[in-house]
Amino acid sequence: MILDWDFEPSQRSLRQRAAELRARFLQGRPFPSSEVLKPISSSGAWSLLFVYSPDGKLLRSHRFTISRLRELDRRLLIICATENVRTVPVELHKLSDALYWKALAGYDFSAYFLGLDAIATTSPGADVFVMNDSVFGPFGDLEILLQRMRWELSGFTASAERMNHIQSYAFRIQDVTLQRLRALKSVLSRSIAYDDFESVIRVQELRFAQVAARTMKVGAMWFDPTGSNPAIHRPVELIESGYPFLKKSLVGKFSHLVEGWNIRSYLASKKHPVDE
Repeated sequence: MILDWDFEPSQRSLRQRAAELRARFLQGRPFPSSEVLKPISSSGAWSLLFVYSPDGKLLRSHRFTISRLRELDRRLLIICATENVRTVPVELHKLSDALYWKALAGYDFSAYFLGLDAIATTSPGADVFVMNDSVFGPFGDLEILLQRMRWELSGFTASAERMNHIQSYAFRIQDVTLQRLRALKSVLSRSIAYDDFESVIRVQELRFAQVAARTMKVGAMWFDPTGSNPAIHRPVELIESGYPFLKKSLVGKFSHLVEGWNIRSYLASKKHPVDE
């Protein structure tokens, strides 16, 4: 893998462009409903965590992640997706500095927009670390890694799968303002959301770094140029080089990719629970 990689956009085929346009204009849905439960009341650096909880339960892995994020010198904004606003776990009010509910639809990019827009409006110019709950962690000293990131939009991992892109499960974005979000509106917007995985990948995940690079410096700490997904296919190499996460799917549908490495033992050594 390439370390501290400056983003380079890929040349897309006509087929890729056509598939993206079909998804963008045919699969878009209204932005999911949302509600402010605990408003942002101060400025400064923020962590933004998206918690997906269709049954309204806070998992042990969520609690681990939240406890680690609360150790950072950053305020914590949680966007929680549940079936309805009444089923948001009550303890999130105590564990967060700000709390928003959103409906289950819209995948993580709708949560990212909701949180970043709130920060840009209330705490303009903030430095924001963003992550979703698809990963275990963070492990180690996350603040040191964040300070090492030298781009205005910084990914932890990037991949050349389909095209060069930053993986969006976790990233850092600096100087979050409404102007900056307007430059990203074709990826992050309140006017549209997507409810199918393939459209989210084509319109948002693959295009995020490409659109951002028009107005800011973009890069990632680890880049796999081979066309594979490093977070899934090269987790041991990443962990050994200081990577602070593990995809939860590695103990699920992708567990066969790491049969020679006992992930559960590694998580136990970090005192990280595994939700069954």
